[in-house]
Amino acid sequence: MSADLRESLKSKLLHLDCHFTWGLKKEFIDVENFEQRMHDEINFAEIKSVYHCYNRLAYASHLKGNYEEALTQLQKSEEIIRRDYTSDIDRHIVVTYGNFAWVYYHMDRTTESENYIQKVQNICKKLGSTSLYTAPLAEVYREKGWTLLTFCRIYYVEAAECFEKALKENPSDPESNSGYAVALYRLETPLYVKSKLEDSKSLSQLRQALAINPNDTLCMVLLGLKLQDFGKQREGFECIEQALQKSPDVPHVIRYAAKFLRKYGSVDMSLQLLKKALEKTPNSAFLHSQVGICYQQKLCSLKNKVYPRGCSVETADLIRKIIYHLEMAVELKPQFHIALLILVDAYKEAHNYEKVEVCFKKLYDIPSNTPENLQEIHLAYGLFLLKDKKSESDAVLYFKEGYKIKNPSRSRQMCCSNLTKIAERKLSINPKDSTALGILGFVHLQNEEKSQAIEHYKKALQYDPDNEDYLNALTELQLSL
Repeated sequence: MSADLRESLKSKLLHLDCHFTWGLKKEFIDVENFEQRMHDEINFAEIKSVYHCYNRLAYASHLKGNYEEALTQLQKSEEIIRRDYTSDIDRHIVVTYGNFAWVYYHMDRTTESENYIQKVQNICKKLGSTSLYTAPLAEVYREKGWTLLTFCRIYYVEAAECFEKALKENPSDPESNSGYAVALYRLETPLYVKSKLEDSKSLSQLRQALAINPNDTLCMVLLGLKLQDFGKQREGFECIEQALQKSPDVPHVIRYAAKFLRKYGSVDMSLQLLKKALEKTPNSAFLHSQVGICYQQKLCSLKNKVYPRGCSVETADLIRKIIYHLEMAVELKPQFHIALLILVDAYKEAHNYEKVEVCFKKLYDIPSNTPENLQEIHLAYGLFLLKDKKSESDAVLYFKEGYKIKNPSRSRQMCCSNLTKIAERKLSINPKDSTALGILGFVHLQNEEKSQAIEHYKKALQYDPDNEDYLNALTELQLSL
């Protein structure tokens, strides 16, 4: 194919609405882990649209450069659609056809690629779309939403927007309602997201999804967890019990139920459920991480109790189990930042500081780090430097980096708290400590308390007149007034 023909074909392909045009970046996922999760979804699927999973597997095969395998996955997707959606095949198959066109393009099979573009165009014409390449279909918005949800956290906002569009087209669709509920739940999950029970969007949407489909056990367990967040333990527990009765062998139901039980204080029951789920999906990074967290909770409980001599054996055993399961989680999902952070704590317990440093290197190298994640990492590394490496000056640098990120979170508040404590302690020893005054100037600057920041930087310069950082900060502050 000539360069001009290839460019012309690609310009058409870029107008299609499919996995290849949804901005999914390879560096944001671990492909093998992604494929494992898709196979688990297929094996334990409770939703009808299993063909979604095969489309995602086809895209994953593309990321590995295995286009024959991608074609096989797309053929499976098409078979399922033709089998399960006989009355409205076109609405469900248009994304799959778009994927076919892209895969054939990458294989330099121009004729087949053009044929699938033509199939998409025929569907768009038949459905009365104003575009030759796309159609405003609930099925397309829904599939895009679920794909974004399974890919990476940074896509959650866009996923929610896709489900909103799907619901405008078809408000009573069970899968779109479920997807929207899951997206809102995940967006509300971070610790810094505070809301009242009556204002929680995810809570009301989870109830809405269950009203439409009372057998949606994914929404059932998430509703239980959300109610638990608001202190409604009994009602939450009823949701968890009901979900386990309806889907006793579905791993994602078991794992969320186990999470509820761990937070409820029933750590041993949680471990039993998690181990049961691991028997079914032994390569689940999430399950291994949850087992590790359970053992971590048991370790915390052990350390908080007064034990006679000899408990060191039990402590060592728990640390070993935490490390084993968290290492498994990270091996299965190398960009699993929560697992890496917990693994840091376990290595610190084992006094293995070399592996702690390796974990932080991996954490900082994650390309999909959100502002919240970076704040957590800066805080954790700062605390490691402060408490374990006894390097206060280096710790201050990382606390500053965490606090500079303008994202409301507990980690940001903790960075500020640590900076303030360090400064106040230093000033209690020496009121003329320029470093401490500079730290307080920085904190006031980040809080946009300009007059207080100027005051502290001026004082810092009295005792360290050649400090360029203080001079630059003071100059910028004075110019901004």
